[in-house]
Amino acid sequence: MSNAEPSAASAGEKPFVPSEAIRNYVTAVDGLLLDVPWRRRRELTTGLQEHLRENPDQITVEQPEEYAAELRAAAGAVPGGFLSGFRSVSWPTPLEWWESVLRGAALILLALLGYKILDHLSYFVVGDPSSQGSWPGALDRALQTLYPVPAFRGSTGTGLLIYAPLAVLVGQLTTAAVLLRAPQRRPTLRILSYVSLGIVLAMLGYGAMRSFA
Repeated sequence: MSNAEPSAASAGEKPFVPSEAIRNYVTAVDGLLLDVPWRRRRELTTGLQEHLRENPDQITVEQPEEYAAELRAAAGAVPGGFLSGFRSVSWPTPLEWWESVLRGAALILLALLGYKILDHLSYFVVGDPSSQGSWPGALDRALQTLYPVPAFRGSTGTGLLIYAPLAVLVGQLTTAAVLLRAPQRRPTLRILSYVSLGIVLAMLGYGAMRSFA
């Protein structure tokens, strides 16, 4: 009888689940709901970590995909799809929305710089290379054209009206394309945001330095 008592007590004990496993589960559920507006998603996942500490067996019984589907069904939240970022102003969160715009701006600046460089190279194929000057000079002129705003047909005002919305569009679509396929890459996007900030500051800073030289 006494031998059976420890077994009964141990049978009633909750299984031990590491804190890291709980955090990973919450992150996975949150990632599967990224297309839901961030305030609504925060409401759905609030208290989930505490709930899992009290019911750790749920991690082994129910996959994050199943739990996320239950939350979505209970809240009546419909999957937003590829363009959800434009229906939810702050997607996935306000900070990450601005980070996506920053990445979009960096991509546009790099694309415009690449276009200028290709234009310079084209003279080595179909034009007169001597009319274009040296490589450093061509790169210097290309970088100066990006400050303070890349011009469109000679107008920086028109460039602002075109490239600013384009930065939002490019940032949102590339972010959606990544996170819809691999939501676990949010930390990677954060790193790319820092890289993008460096690119934007370096390009615009160089243009500012040259304009005041």
